[in-house]
This record gives sequence, structure tokens and C-alpha cells, in this order.
Amino acid sequence: MADESSIYKIISVILLIMVIVFAGLYFTKTADYPEVEEKALMFGVLNSWGENIYNSSEYLLDVDVYNFGNVEAKNIELVCNIYIGDEDEIIVSETPVITVIKNIGNLASTSYEDPQLEAEKNPQKEGLYPLAICSINSCENCEILDYRIKELQ
Repeated sequence: MADESSIYKIISVILLIMVIVFAGLYFTKTADYPEVEEKALMFGVLNSWGENIYNSSEYLLDVDVYNFGNVEAKNIELVCNIYIGDEDEIIVSETPVITVIKNIGNLASTSYEDPQLEAEKNPQKEGLYPLAICSINSCENCEILDYRIKELQ
């Protein structure tokens, strides 16, 4: 029968071989897949809008901006378009009569902000039933959720 020290040597050699094999598998596996750059996942939507009670020649548009990602979104730009609508709240023309763009800066990971945009009213252009739509126009280090959804359709 083998003595105790040779059994420990055999077990040590087997464990060393197992560690080397698993380490090799781990490094081979991680080398095959390049790291994916994390991006902020952004979504913006019009919350409410109406005439400014302190300045009747102006609209105020409240926008909800969400960052669902695990990294900060930078240099976020919002766009709000006002269209001509009818009494059934259907857009009559696909060309906006008023466009407002605002840079709101950065937004931390997994957070929310509700900036307000201002637009000059023009009743001659927008008609009796103006309709507004707001969204994120662009940002750095981010993916805009609206674009991802459009790709899936």
C-alpha cells in the first residue's frame, strides 16, 4: 500500500492540473468574446403641455426623460414638434409648424429628469387644434429606446 505522502502528492498533482485546465478554459472563453461597451438606454416622452399663463404667446412643454442604463448619458438633446391637428386629435400634416430643440446636459444612470421647453405660439400656422410630440433627438454614450423599438417593427 502506498504511503500517505505519495497519496497527498498525487492529489496535489491532480488539483494542480484541474486548476490549470479551468484557468485555460476561462481565459480562452473570455478572449473569444470582446467586451461590449455599456451605454445609457434613453427614453423621452411629452408629459403635458399648454399655454404659459404668464405669457399667452408661449407654450410650455413638460418632458419626462428616463435613463434605464447603468451608465451616465451625456449631452442629451430633446426635440418637440408641434403639428397641425384636427378636432379628432389626428395630425393633418406630417411637417411640423413649430420645432423646439433643447440641450439638457447629462443624466445619471438609472435616473429621471423632467425638463421644460418653451415654444412661441403661432395660431396662424398651427390652427385650432395643435398637437405636440417630444422625444430625445440625440445623446452621447447612449442608445435611444425609440430607435430600438422602430427596428423591431
